[in-house]
Amino acid sequence: MMEFMERLLDLERLSFGGENVRFGFERPMAAWVWIGVGVALLVFALLTYRRLIGRSSVRITLATARALLLLLLVVLIAGPQLMKESKRVERDWLIVLVDRSASLGIADVETGADEAARSRDRQLREALEKSWPMWSDLSRQREVLWLGFDGGAFDLPISRDSDGSISTVSLETPRGQRTSIGRAVDQALARAAARPVSAVVILSDGRSIDGVSRHAQRRLTSERIPVHTVALGSPDPVGDIAIRRADGPRVAFVNDFTPVEVEVERLGGMGAAATTVRLLDRATREVLDEQRIEFSASEEGASSQVVSLNTRSEIAGERTWLVEIEPEGRDLIAGNNRAELRTELIDRPMRVLHIDGYPRWDQRYLKNILLREASIESTSLLLASDREYIQDGDIELDALPDSPEQWREYDVLMLGDVRPDVFTWDQLDQIREHVAVNGAGLIWVGGAGATPSAWWGTSLADVLPFTTAAYDGSVLTEPALMQPSTVAERLGILRLSDDPTAPWPEQLGTTRAGWSQLRWVQAIRAAGLKPITEVVAWAEPVYSGADEASPIVMSMRYGAGRVIYVATDEIWRWRYGRGELLPERFWVQMIRLLGRESLARTGQSALLTVSPRRSVVDQPVRIEVELLEQLLIDRNMGSVTIEVERVPAAGEDEFESVTDEVVLRPEGRGDRRYASVWLPPAPGRWDVRVRDVFDVGAALSAEAIVALPDDELRRPETDHASLSSLSASTEGTVIPPMELGSLPDHLRDRSVILRSEITESLWDTPLALILVMTLLTFEWVGRRLIKLL
Repeated sequence: MMEFMERLLDLERLSFGGENVRFGFERPMAAWVWIGVGVALLVFALLTYRRLIGRSSVRITLATARALLLLLLVVLIAGPQLMKESKRVERDWLIVLVDRSASLGIADVETGADEAARSRDRQLREALEKSWPMWSDLSRQREVLWLGFDGGAFDLPISRDSDGSISTVSLETPRGQRTSIGRAVDQALARAAARPVSAVVILSDGRSIDGVSRHAQRRLTSERIPVHTVALGSPDPVGDIAIRRADGPRVAFVNDFTPVEVEVERLGGMGAAATTVRLLDRATREVLDEQRIEFSASEEGASSQVVSLNTRSEIAGERTWLVEIEPEGRDLIAGNNRAELRTELIDRPMRVLHIDGYPRWDQRYLKNILLREASIESTSLLLASDREYIQDGDIELDALPDSPEQWREYDVLMLGDVRPDVFTWDQLDQIREHVAVNGAGLIWVGGAGATPSAWWGTSLADVLPFTTAAYDGSVLTEPALMQPSTVAERLGILRLSDDPTAPWPEQLGTTRAGWSQLRWVQAIRAAGLKPITEVVAWAEPVYSGADEASPIVMSMRYGAGRVIYVATDEIWRWRYGRGELLPERFWVQMIRLLGRESLARTGQSALLTVSPRRSVVDQPVRIEVELLEQLLIDRNMGSVTIEVERVPAAGEDEFESVTDEVVLRPEGRGDRRYASVWLPPAPGRWDVRVRDVFDVGAALSAEAIVALPDDELRRPETDHASLSSLSASTEGTVIPPMELGSLPDHLRDRSVILRSEITESLWDTPLALILVMTLLTFEWVGRRLIKLL
């Protein structure tokens, strides 16, 4: 019977007599309303039959049927239905954010006097392992969302037991190059939108490029979501000493002092304040040179020092050198204490052309120095328009070079006090082109006659490191002492002493030895130097002192080459102190410097350059290919294609390498230079190669080092204060890592009871239709009978 009734009522989900099932109305009314409606409908029905002809009992019966029909319609309009109320508990969420940035690999967690410091990542893993029973219990009571984060939040792989509790959380090696706690919190809260959140737990060292956003802070405050933080790493700021860069020449001469410039950077807070910088041969581990540097012990933040190391090799061939630092004291990151350099040593003499206008003392001694130096092949000429030229040296010339090919045979040119009219205009242009394009070196030796005054109106005025505003023909009015600047150390020149820690001889810095004084020095005003000119040494007047110092040795890059100007011709006076040793070292070191830079372009058909070599992500990097052979220039190529490939770092998979392509276009019609701009998409070391579209002899390649502007390891110290501030602002707690098991004591129950009703309407059922039709039929039949009586 019950089944039959359910079919008449078209019930699918509910049934009469079911647990918690009750009858109700979609539009309910109070009981007194129902009584009033029933009485009113009955009165209305009786009144409609009051004047009809027939027996009163029949009319009362029909009126009652009509009243019941109207009442049934009112009931159906009220929406009769069966209802069942259900309750469901929605568990609250616990969001766990685990720092996976590279700074977690820093070992700054003290363990004991005899044990090495632990890494922050190890501290994290030990804390989770010790408190794991607590986490397992929490996952049975709450929805625990495990997220890793570095530059943003991401899911951590988890596994569950049969009862649904989390059994393990997989943590990969932390490699993120930046930490963004604010962005991670935003993304985590978005994942838990419209969910009851019990708390957010952040396990991090606190160092971040951003803070919690205002929107996230408002939600945390309005919903009273506490942020509990677990501070990893050392609570005291510990600094780190690192090699920021190490640069050396790609090509050098055998028996040449080869400079390696190393920038050492101190990052972070307190820590090692001194370090020893060493240059080693990778094959033999022989220490080639070393220097000790010190940083201010009280200085915080980033600071750097540049060190110039020098070495000399007697064997030609490829060399790989290592630059290593050995910090004195605690150092955070051992991985940034080493860099590698490659250079090629060439065993051939440098070719030097020395031209002067008359036989002055410096010219004579310089000529003899060039003749004695076995590693130099030279030609020394005295040229003047009113006399025959005089020639000395290893190479005999029939005439001055008068073509680019002939000038290209010389690595270094030296112009003394010679007038420009001994050259043709074409020869002057060829000298300038030889320096700018072929990378040749040019040394000017100032004199009282022609250099530099007679050269201002020529094309070589561009190759002078100062303008007419710097020199009006005057000289210093008193003797001067030469004092090198830091530029000399960086370039590896003016190292005249045998003591590597004090490269400038003490005698040359005092007036006790009269021979150290230079009695004729051109008065060059520093204000007139060209913007890219560097002062290699200053002339300090003996009586006026350093305040009146004048540039005496200047260096300037010009195109691919370098120019050095020496504003005195009295270096020969140093012979009175130690014979030829001091003047020889003075000149030969300069010649070798310029010869190295020229050598890098010798024999090359084309050159590939990347500028700047060190950049940051999305910073424009200029890539240029310069054609040096006329045969290649005559091909008039429309473009040159460059392949740029990111080299996976140690620990990265090969599939993480990225390849990019850059098309270089000529900078002008018939130009030998092809260039374009490349935007590095990711940090790391990038190999830059020219596709084999033309024969250049050896493969053209270069290297670009790309970093993030907010590199994670640029600030290696922890920032526990920011974590504490975040917890305080959200009524959270800072929990020590080894007390992570106490987390449940700080969690609130934010679970929500959700109530819902299941309903099934009865007004549109077969039974409702049957009742309506039955009452209608009954009244219609009754009315017919009344008419028939």
